Amino acid sequence: MADFTAEDAERAFLDAYNMPTGMPKHEALERVARMSDALGHLPLGVSCRIAMIDSAYYLSRYDLMLAPFAWARAAEEKDPEAFNEYEVHSLNWSHKWIATGLRRDPRFSLEQLRAVIGQLADRYAKLGFSVQPVHGARAEYAYHVGDMTGLAEHLGRYLATERGPMADCEACVIEEQVWMLARLGRHQEAAAHGWEGLSGHSGCATQPQGILTALLWPLLEIGDVEKAAHAHTTAYRLIKDDEITSYVHEHIRFCALTGNLSRGEDILRRSLHKVKATQLPADEMSFAECASVLLQRLPADTVFEVPAVGTRTAAELLDRLSKRAVQLAKQFDERNGTPVWVERVTRALEQADYPAVELAVPSAPVAAPAEEPPITGDPVEIAESMLALYEQGDFVKARRMLDSLPADMDPLLPPDLAAHAAIRRMTTGLVPFDGEAFDRLLAALPADLALRYQARLAMGLEGGREIAERCLAEATSDYTRTVAALTLAELLDNDHAHDEAGEMLALASSLDVPELRGRVLVEAAEHRARQQDLEGAYADVLDAMSGDLRPNARFEGYRLKLRLETVLRKVPEAIATAREYVSAFPLPESSEARWYQVAAIQELDQEGACLGDLREAVAISRVHLTPGHTAHFCFALSGGYVQTDRFVEAAEVLEESLRLLQEGQEDLRLQVVFRLGQVCRKLGELPAAERYLREATELLPPEETGRRAFLLDALASVQGGLGKHDEATASWRAGAALWQQEGNLSEAIGSLVELASNLPDEEVTETRAAVDEAEALLPLLDDEQEVTRRRAEIAAIRAWVHGQVGEFALAMKQYREAEALVVSLGDEGWRVFVVLKSAHVLLNADDAEGAEAEARRAASLLPDDHQVSNVLSMLSEALRRQNKPSGTDPLVRELTARLD
Repeated sequence: MADFTAEDAERAFLDAYNMPTGMPKHEALERVARMSDALGHLPLGVSCRIAMIDSAYYLSRYDLMLAPFAWARAAEEKDPEAFNEYEVHSLNWSHKWIATGLRRDPRFSLEQLRAVIGQLADRYAKLGFSVQPVHGARAEYAYHVGDMTGLAEHLGRYLATERGPMADCEACVIEEQVWMLARLGRHQEAAAHGWEGLSGHSGCATQPQGILTALLWPLLEIGDVEKAAHAHTTAYRLIKDDEITSYVHEHIRFCALTGNLSRGEDILRRSLHKVKATQLPADEMSFAECASVLLQRLPADTVFEVPAVGTRTAAELLDRLSKRAVQLAKQFDERNGTPVWVERVTRALEQADYPAVELAVPSAPVAAPAEEPPITGDPVEIAESMLALYEQGDFVKARRMLDSLPADMDPLLPPDLAAHAAIRRMTTGLVPFDGEAFDRLLAALPADLALRYQARLAMGLEGGREIAERCLAEATSDYTRTVAALTLAELLDNDHAHDEAGEMLALASSLDVPELRGRVLVEAAEHRARQQDLEGAYADVLDAMSGDLRPNARFEGYRLKLRLETVLRKVPEAIATAREYVSAFPLPESSEARWYQVAAIQELDQEGACLGDLREAVAISRVHLTPGHTAHFCFALSGGYVQTDRFVEAAEVLEESLRLLQEGQEDLRLQVVFRLGQVCRKLGELPAAERYLREATELLPPEETGRRAFLLDALASVQGGLGKHDEATASWRAGAALWQQEGNLSEAIGSLVELASNLPDEEVTETRAAVDEAEALLPLLDDEQEVTRRRAEIAAIRAWVHGQVGEFALAMKQYREAEALVVSLGDEGWRVFVVLKSAHVLLNADDAEGAEAEARRAASLLPDDHQVSNVLSMLSEALRRQNKPSGTDPLVRELTARLD
């Protein structure tokens, strides 16, 4: 006699059923199944076996389905009444899975597999179900054994047969069909079929990542690399935390074959538990094959830490996994009596790369002019050429000479040339600036040349104006006098001493040093710009740029021209100038121009229109600028993705920005985490969104009340979505208080309205309080249209509150008031929404006839198709409540046609 009761077993079943997916859950269900058998508790035994079948499916362990499935079939024959409606459906549904499991495990014979497919066909035919799943199973079988004619035949039937109650969801069916079309080489058709299947929201846990993964290969085959990149990025983000899914194998292979080895390696490292994990043989073969494709392309000495195995190099891991893939392929071929799986694995391991695919975060430099190799020759002659080129304004060629003079060669140079080289390394950023070392180096130079360097650097030093004035007074050459005068002009302008600055420019112009004429012209234009004569400055810089400027003057001319076009909102001109700017100079000089290009794109709000430019900037910065620059460029690129509704890509590039941020970039970090929180919210990744938005609130200075209020509203929305209603309420109320402190009463009302709209249904008192507070602020608003909009929102919420407590007449009165206000605003879409809310109140009041009339009125007001499904649902429900047929109703037919 069992030492436990039926109640004990039933309680144990509920505990096991509610465990997270994993082997512990499956083993717990097995224990309860044995308890139910010991008690002779057949209904509980049925529930356990159905739950075990589901558990095995989500573990991707079809072998674990066989015993509970067989038990359930026997129980069905013995006592069909032991199954409830859900369990009958689940047993019928899981029959498809058994065929899949047998096919993907070579321990089972083809005879067993064919028998199960035959039983599936018989069962569905007997129960009157669509045979579409049977055609799918037969198509998969044909491909498995290498019968491509059979695959084409059964795929044709699969595509032509209507779905039924036992068919997979529409999205999953499309995924299967995309795989099959691709296997037949019908890549264009596969891509079109799959891409169309992404248009709706299936609600399925394996979609859209399933379709997107299936699309990778047909998209690559037809050369649509942009969609392929989107498919990979979107799908992988959805599956990256799933340790079981086999979809990830295809993404490892995709990265390997598209030039994204670093990302592929990262994905493989997250998947190394699969090296020893118990998997279905087909899944193990798939992982071993795809991982091998990547490992072939990695450096042989790359080190991996493999769970339950230990440290292995890429070469060692490749040897292990490639042999395992072939071994499993042979087992399938022995079972099937064909050579196809060994041939498929061999082809996969020998496959050539596709053209490179650029992903959301560029990881390598784009094609660009290669840097010139270092100059070879006599170090003294190279140093003398460097000095002359810098003085002549050709900083590009001079930098090539400098790069050819490493510091360890300085002892071979005369002291003055060695000092020039060391100073130039500081001023170009090749080594950090050292003030004491700089002063020592100046002592090795002739006095006039030392003054020249001091004048150039006066801009960045405390007391720079006095330094520049001294340099001007002590200079003995017109060249040094001009350099000092130009520096003084800028310093004087910064101190608003514009007349004196003009005198310095006049002096520089009168000295007429040929090498500095262009610098004087550009500085004169800058002088006008600093006095806010922007159009005059723009005309001057255009005139200067039309002449024959030396490289350093041309570089500064582009910078000023771009800045003026940005400030003057000359958008097309600014974008064109920025592109010309970065292409006018070789690397690494052009990398500095990227900074000005990116800044202009951001200021002009043109990130979405300049995605290509921003991607190039990120790629170039990885080699020629600092990680901090790359972090900034990644943030700018994320803005382009957000503007073009590519939120997955935006999240990826923001996460990269966060990884690269350097000490001292706290303000950029604030911008990154705030945007990342917003993007994660858009993607439905609410825990991450809350984490990032909380960090943003901690980083934001307290005095920035407007930004803090905006941030708190966003945080509140996320907290509400997570069911943290007390925290959301506190955030919205804090936001409303800050908006009032900021003097933005409309936004304060908006915070309170959002609070009232998102409170749980039972929080009627709190909802009313929030609405009362919002309404009390209305008299303080000056904008009449804004008052009307907020009054409409408040009236609609009051109507909802009345409906919640059964005050249906008052609810209708408030909705009528809200509708009148919305009509005065001319917002027809909002009006339809309010009318549908009225219809819902009438349904709750058991006035189905009135609800029908409101639904028909809503249909007559539809400005577009966005709310057609809502109107159709309301009308159908109102007709159903009156026992009226909906299928023959003309309006129902019309709305249904609009949906299609």
